[in-house]
Amino acid sequence: MSGKITGARFLAETLKGYGVTHVFFVEAILRRTLVELETLGVRRILTHSEKAAAYMADGYARVTRRPGVCMAQSVGAANLASGLQDPYLGSSPVIAFTGKKAPLWQNRNSYQEIDHNPLFAAVTKYNVTVDTAEQLPLYVRQAFREATSGRPRPVHLDIAGGYMGAGIESAEGNFPVTVEERFTRMPAFRPEPEADAVGQAVRLLWSAERPVIVAGGGARSSEAGPEIAALAEKLSIPVATSLDGKDTLADTHPLKVGIVGSYSRWCANRLVSEADLVLYIGSGTGDQVTNDWTIPRMGTTVIQIDIDPSEL
Repeated sequence: MSGKITGARFLAETLKGYGVTHVFFVEAILRRTLVELETLGVRRILTHSEKAAAYMADGYARVTRRPGVCMAQSVGAANLASGLQDPYLGSSPVIAFTGKKAPLWQNRNSYQEIDHNPLFAAVTKYNVTVDTAEQLPLYVRQAFREATSGRPRPVHLDIAGGYMGAGIESAEGNFPVTVEERFTRMPAFRPEPEADAVGQAVRLLWSAERPVIVAGGGARSSEAGPEIAALAEKLSIPVATSLDGKDTLADTHPLKVGIVGSYSRWCANRLVSEADLVLYIGSGTGDQVTNDWTIPRMGTTVIQIDIDPSEL
C-alpha cells in the first residue's frame, strides 16, 4: 500500500495545493474529503442553501482572484446550478463539485437522483462526470485550467459515488498530487495582441477628437487599473465603466465619469454617445453596457481589447 492514498485524500491535498482556503457546501457531499480538508487547515463552510454556497464561492473567487469551491449532492445539485448563473455571467472562476450515487444505482429510480450535467451545461465552460477514482487526477487538474484560463468561468465535476461520501472517495491508488502554479489564479495566461493591431489602435486613438474608455470586469480581473489610468492621463481620455468594472479606477479620479449603460450615470451615457471613438477594455458589449445597443451611436469607431476572441 506504500505510496497509495484515497480519493478523498487526493482531492483534499489537491485543493489545498491550489491555494483553496475555504469550501462552501450543503450536506451530504464528499464527507471524507471534507474531513481531510479540515485536517489540512481548509475551512468548511456549511451554508443555508446550495445557491448560497455558489454565491459565497463566487464572492471568494472575485476577492482572492483564485477559484472558489462549492459542493452539493443529488437533487440539491439543481439548486447549486441555479446559483452559478451569476459567476458565469460575471466571468468568475468557481469550481462546483456535485455528488450522486454510484453508476449501479443510476436509472433505477434511486432516491433524489436526476441527471446533473444538463443542469450545469448552460452555466459552466467545463462539465464532466467522474466515474472512477483514476479519472480524478485528470479531471480535477483540467477543472482548474478551465476555470482560470481565457475568460474565467465556472466548471463542474459530478462525482459518481460522491453522495454521502463513498466509492471514489474511499478508493485507494497511486494518485499523483500535481499542482500547476499557473492555474492557481486568474488570468492564467496573458496573451499578447498582434503588433499591427496595436499600431492601428494607437493611430486611431491619436487621431480621435472625443475618445472614451469603457473598462469592464475583465479589466478588474486582470488588475489593469494602473495601466488604464496611465493611458487615460497621458491622452486626457475620460473613463466610463461597466457595473463589474466600476472599481477599476477610484471614484475620485478626475477622469472617471461613472457607470455606462442601463444602470448608469446620465453623464456617462451622454459622453459615450457623443464620442467619436470608444475603447472597450475587458468589457462585453451586450444590452446592459450599451443601454440596449443604443450607445455608442451606430458608425462610431470602436477598439476592443478582450481575452475572449468571441467578444471582438
